[in-house]
Order: sequence, then C-alpha cells, then structure tokens
Amino acid sequence: MKAPYLLFDFDGTIADSITPLFHMLNKMAPEIGVRPVSWEEFDRLRDLTPRQILKELKIPLFKMPRLVRMVLEEYRHIISHLQPCEGILELLSELKQRQISHALLSSNDDQNLAAFLTQYQIDSFAWVEGTEGVLNKSSYLKKQIRKHKLQQYDLYYIGDEIRDIEAARSNKIKSIAVSWGLHSHRHLQKQQPDYLVDKPSEILNIMKQPHK
Repeated sequence: MKAPYLLFDFDGTIADSITPLFHMLNKMAPEIGVRPVSWEEFDRLRDLTPRQILKELKIPLFKMPRLVRMVLEEYRHIISHLQPCEGILELLSELKQRQISHALLSSNDDQNLAAFLTQYQIDSFAWVEGTEGVLNKSSYLKKQIRKHKLQQYDLYYIGDEIRDIEAARSNKIKSIAVSWGLHSHRHLQKQQPDYLVDKPSEILNIMKQPHK
C-alpha cells in the first residue's frame, strides 16, 4: 500500500485570488480598451477559455500576449493582500498532524510564495516549487514528480482549473478538483476528475479512504 502524497496548486486552491482578480481586471479595463464587468459577468467568464473570453470582451487576439504580461505584472502587486481560502489553514494543520505529506507547486515565483506562507505561518509543506510566467502544467508536474522522486507514492494533484485535471491525467495520477477557485463545480465536473470537492475538509475525508 502506497502512502498518499498531495500536490497543491496555489492560486484559487490555497490562496483566494478570485476576488482580487476581479478587481484587478476592472482596474486594467480602460488600459486594455474594454468596459468594466459586473461580478455576474465575471462569474460567467470564469468558465470560458481564454479565446472565448477575448471574444466576449471584444479584445483582438493580437493583444493577448500584452494582456498576459500586464496581468502577471499587476498580480505581483496584489499577492501580498491575498488571503487563504476558507478552511485551508485548518486542512493543512490537520494534514501535518496526521503526517500526510504535501507540497506546493505554483506559477508564482518563489519570493511571492514565501511571503504568503510566512505571513500566514504556513510551514507544513514538505517543499515549495515556484516559477515565473504561464507554464505547461503537465510537463511542470512531470518534472517535479521526477525531481522529488515521488513515484513510490499515491499521488494526488489538487487544483481549481480544468488544466489541473488534465495535468494529473496526463501524468497518470489522481486529481482532486476544488470548486472554490477559478472554475465552477459544474464546469469541473464535466472533465470527470477523480474527486470533486466543495470545501477543504472533504480532502481530509478522501485521505481517510484506503490507498492502493
């Protein structure tokens, strides 16, 4: 029987970045030539692909690279104001107490991650890996599994996006999709993750099940 090992995504899974993202995009709206959106519109846009979002907001495709750079740059200024998702601190504390190994992978840089973890006194992760820019999650996940020699564990990848489910599937590990982040419960369910949870405590319930 293999021991479980949890690999957490950061944005929308550990840190509540959705509300700050909404305010950030509306702040940037005049600069990118679009109108501000209501929370109801934003909630609907969250489940669309990047191309669909551009079409909905009438943003030319050629502006996409610049828009991504602007979002990443602006995000660096708001990360210090992010808060943990509700129930996450309790989950991490319980995982630590039960000696269930877990680590953190993110497209944020290491300095930003360290600042957040220090601010909220989170010290339970076995290791933390950050990077810069938009990444291919499947290949990045594969790289970290090899680097940290995790093949002997029963691995779970925990994230709030469709591409987190796809990354887990491509690496033949279990996916736990969380509905409190970017993509909705309904949208995540269509991708058939191994598990779909609506609150962090449900992850602990999964860990209580027998592991192969």
